Amino acid sequence: MTGSFKKVAVIGWPISHSLSPTIHNHWMKQKGIEGVYEKVAVGPDAIETAISRFKKEGYSGFNVTVPHKEAIMPFLDKIAPLARQMGAVNTVKIGGDGTTTGFNTDGIGLVTNLKKNVPDWPKDKPVLILGAGGAARAAALGLLTEDVPFVMITNRTRAKAEAITNDVGRGRMTVVDWDHRMDAVAAAGVIVNTTVLGMKGQPALEMDLTSAAKDTVVYDIVYQPLMTPLLKDAEKLGLRTVTGLGMLVYQAAASFKIWFGEDVDYDDALRQVLEAGFQ
Repeated sequence: MTGSFKKVAVIGWPISHSLSPTIHNHWMKQKGIEGVYEKVAVGPDAIETAISRFKKEGYSGFNVTVPHKEAIMPFLDKIAPLARQMGAVNTVKIGGDGTTTGFNTDGIGLVTNLKKNVPDWPKDKPVLILGAGGAARAAALGLLTEDVPFVMITNRTRAKAEAITNDVGRGRMTVVDWDHRMDAVAAAGVIVNTTVLGMKGQPALEMDLTSAAKDTVVYDIVYQPLMTPLLKDAEKLGLRTVTGLGMLVYQAAASFKIWFGEDVDYDDALRQVLEAGFQ
């Protein structure tokens, strides 16, 4: 692909931790796209200013991370239906005429990561989602689209889990009390942690997996560390595990396609670069 110098970015607050530039610059080089993907720290009061700057400077688009995924929506010209349903945007495309369109690729990233790592995951069993934030909403929508029988969701604040169930459940979601989350393990084919518990600097997620069936997949969207305490416990029990790094990569691949129309993948070279940072 040839053409003028392409500029894309990721905005957040803070943003120094982001791995997105490593991922996207790898693909831009691979595809022969002359350009750069950069991190831009944008405070809560500077979203509109950042969008104006990106338009003025001819950016192709940008990614959006915490805490701006919801806050950015009123400043965009168009919102894709899936992003509207999720109530959050993680990808913005800037058209040639300056029109901004918001998308959400988190659900695609989550499901693609599961399919790539465990192609024979048990689709005929319910899913248990831990947490009720934006990632939980993306997980619920993505997995319901895959026609799992139903989704169980549990969260310390039950009302947040109920809100997701009411918004996207389509009669195929049920809320489990946080104190009873262990009771849902035996029925689940996939268990997805969307909380920050287990992340570096956070307490571990308290979860007893001993009642899980042998074909159960345990999926943690946390990727720092790559192997969280939850995933280590799952491995000890012989359960299949999926780390969160692939979700980051596959949601990025969907963003890349939106901006450049090019298909990219999680190749060995990219895997080595990313995983080296976790050694």
